Amino acid sequence: MEINKNFQGLELKAQSTKLKDGTFIVEGKLQGEIEVECIKCLNTFKKNVDEDVKFKIVKPPYKGFDEEYDIIEMEKFDPEELLKSEAESIKNDYNICEKCQNEEFNKEF
Repeated sequence: MEINKNFQGLELKAQSTKLKDGTFIVEGKLQGEIEVECIKCLNTFKKNVDEDVKFKIVKPPYKGFDEEYDIIEMEKFDPEELLKSEAESIKNDYNICEKCQNEEFNKEF
């Protein structure tokens, strides 16, 4: 199944395949711009996203490990929820704006 979803400036273009055990494999691209908050100055800025994604969607609880795929636990596979989850993950990442990247790390005020 082809996936083409948009959320908050991000676009997920991918292919999903359902395996016999009910697991879904999702491979594709996550691209766009998303507004994030700088962890240092707390100002918001646009972050460019352009990454290949490889997910294995499994029913919880999952006790396995996979070196090739990021494991996502979902009761029911929902591409829109997958994209929203990835957007929140990016927002909660260690985001630093360009201004703060160029400042000295231990600058005293």
